[in-house]
Amino acid sequence: MRKCSGSNEKGLTLVEVLAALVILGILFVGIMTIFPQMTLFNEKTEAKLDTMNLARQEMANISDGTLWVREYDSSLGENPDFLQAIGPVAGTDINMKTVMSSLSYNKNTADPGTADYERFYNTSSADYLFIADVYTQCEPFPPPPAAGSCEPTDLVKLHKVHLKVLMETQPGSGTYRVSSETFSYIPYKEIDIK
Repeated sequence: MRKCSGSNEKGLTLVEVLAALVILGILFVGIMTIFPQMTLFNEKTEAKLDTMNLARQEMANISDGTLWVREYDSSLGENPDFLQAIGPVAGTDINMKTVMSSLSYNKNTADPGTADYERFYNTSSADYLFIADVYTQCEPFPPPPAAGSCEPTDLVKLHKVHLKVLMETQPGSGTYRVSSETFSYIPYKEIDIK
């Protein structure tokens, strides 16, 4: 039998590897304090993620299918129709303004929207302003053979919604900048209760 007369000291021990990692960690933290814009980037990213999450939650509230249902009775001569932007609410009829008002959205007479959409504002949050543009032109679901048509007799009519989340630039300043925006559809349904 042959004995090894010397020990093999090639390579690094576990203690040396761990010590090197600790030293590299200390250097990395030291470099981050020298360049403060690295932490500023992280704060901006966090704020952006917060507003994206707020936009997603608010859009889920707006496009909730249970809010946008109209019941009509065909035996009384009522017919399915389009979602109305504004107008009288009789019985179970709904319109954009009443549903959005129930979600704390109001119309601003200085900025009502255009012929394509109605604009609604939600100022209930202290730090954020929500602007929802609800498009009046419906889109068919599922797509009918004639592309681009949306008939009053369709059971489900989709209305596009564009939601912007604006963040106050400085607390109490009253000036806002767009922080996040998203799109979705309102599923407007009509049910015959004959």
